[in-house]
Amino acid sequence: MGLLNKLFGGGTQLEMKLDLDKVPAGGTVAGTLTLTGGKKALKLTALKVDVVMILVETKEGSAMPSIDVRVLASNVIAQDRELAPGSHNKFEFRHKLPDDLKPEATYKVMATADIPGVKDPSAEASLTVIGGRSMFGAIKSALGGSAGENDLLGQFPGLTSHDSEELETALHELQCEAYDRDNNFTGLHSFLLRLVETHREDDVRQAALAAWGTVLDNRAKPEHIKALTALASRDLPDDLMQELVSVAAKFAEEGAMPLVQQLARHSSPEVRAKLATAMYLDADSELQGRRELILALCGDADVSVRAAAFGACASLVEDPEVVRWVAACAAQEPSPEVQRACLSAIALGSNYGSTDLLFATYLDHAQRNPTASVRAEIASSLHWLPADPRLTQIVSTLFADSSSDVRQAMAWQGNNMSEHTELRDHFLHAASHDPDESVRADALRGIHNFFSLTETVAFLRQRLAQDRNESAYWAALNAVEGHLPEKEARTFLQELTRAPFSSVAARAREVLAGE
Repeated sequence: MGLLNKLFGGGTQLEMKLDLDKVPAGGTVAGTLTLTGGKKALKLTALKVDVVMILVETKEGSAMPSIDVRVLASNVIAQDRELAPGSHNKFEFRHKLPDDLKPEATYKVMATADIPGVKDPSAEASLTVIGGRSMFGAIKSALGGSAGENDLLGQFPGLTSHDSEELETALHELQCEAYDRDNNFTGLHSFLLRLVETHREDDVRQAALAAWGTVLDNRAKPEHIKALTALASRDLPDDLMQELVSVAAKFAEEGAMPLVQQLARHSSPEVRAKLATAMYLDADSELQGRRELILALCGDADVSVRAAAFGACASLVEDPEVVRWVAACAAQEPSPEVQRACLSAIALGSNYGSTDLLFATYLDHAQRNPTASVRAEIASSLHWLPADPRLTQIVSTLFADSSSDVRQAMAWQGNNMSEHTELRDHFLHAASHDPDESVRADALRGIHNFFSLTETVAFLRQRLAQDRNESAYWAALNAVEGHLPEKEARTFLQELTRAPFSSVAARAREVLAGE
């Protein structure tokens, strides 16, 4: 199970739980965030999840290592939510990882909740990336026979435990091992299916179904498709039904497409929305009918289904016609949630010949869309675009937005736009002159991406002399803590141990102690 990490803000609390803390390259990292409300009614502006890779490598001829910090995935999973005092609000997230990740790197899943008026609560979990996996069914060859059930149960003794927690852990371990396509655990398929059908606890049934689907991924036979179809006809708990949808998408190329089509007509919007996401993340990219199904779900009557389906269109951006169609839908769609999904989905279209369309679409929404959360979504997508005067115009427009939420979303992108040095004056101005302290703070956090460390520290000192609020101090600390053990960073962090805010001072001491 995933590592938990908590920080507090105004009585708020954010907890993260990963479904699996070991995920293959090319696989999917998924989990749940639980945001607990504070002592009074508050508003969640945005809840963001990032997957970050940190790769440290020695450089020939240099005593200093090369440090590559890369944001692999980033998404705002919730916006504009009211938080009742003491309420528990759960949010799910899923991020697909690239296929070419290096297991030796350090990986973290990081979440931050933007809540005006309190220190933003955050959570982080460590992630281990194991041997690569083809997400799209590229590996279809026979990989040797599977050992028998008894032999395999001997490899995973926890599978026979009467303790549910121990059993669930063993199922997760099996699933991780099964991602390696050189491992054949199909001898356990009957055992796993029995757990799904008969175990008394839903969490165990869900874990068993997930393991069953992974064990049989690209190996499913007609009898497995039949068993899955029969299971789908039952009245299943919501979480188990959600897992079944993912498995159906995995098995679609092996014969489960009729079941997939059936699920696309399911009475539950949650099931149809899950199917749209599963066709993006779990189904073979070359699956016949996949594209048509995703586009059909874009016309669903339910807003959540349309949002999920347009989000899945991110896997179709190689086709300029799809990008044009999604951009047109964003202009016509009445739901801000769906508009955001459309605009996010087409962000990578610039890699496939749709750059001009993206610039025009994003600028139009930045200037004219009446919904602040949609304009903020544009800011979150801009780091995928190439350097261009039109990009500068969009950034300038968003930094001049009347909504502080939009300006803050733009300010945060300083963390992702280090290659766009042409934009640094815009971030400097926001960090120095924006009327909202949260905007100034978020612009300050990423300022190190545009300057040398010496220049960054000098600017941070200047800002803290004028902007003596806690948000600014936290932002300054965040900006330099990744630069240890460089001397300028150490010196500045030692200064922050004397900050007028005890939480900042304590964190600075922790960073120095853990160097």
